[in-house]
Amino acid sequence: MIQILDEIRLAPNHVPTVLALLDERYMPHAAARGLTLLQRWVSPPVAVPGEQNRLWLLWQVPDVWGYYGMRLRAGAEVLEFWTAVDELCQHRSRHVLGSADQPLPSLEVAENVA
Repeated sequence: MIQILDEIRLAPNHVPTVLALLDERYMPHAAARGLTLLQRWVSPPVAVPGEQNRLWLLWQVPDVWGYYGMRLRAGAEVLEFWTAVDELCQHRSRHVLGSADQPLPSLEVAENVA
């Protein structure tokens, strides 16, 4: 299994808006792309005046090929969702994680033989 952890830093008042965007724009297409949302967290779990929160979204895809397939099947709705999130957040990053106990698969690139 491959885990995908999205980290979104934003003002506390934007957390409900991003979650609504997630539910309305992203989730209807996520399963068709092979994504399963496992968990969503907010840290800290309170709104602190003058401080940002971090919204964490934990996804799962079956394997490394599922990850690349998910990316290839991303349509306009994915771009529209992340564009809307970018307007509300200060920073976001995606971490793609696999088990450290499993051998790392190799992505071999075929050499161009002329």
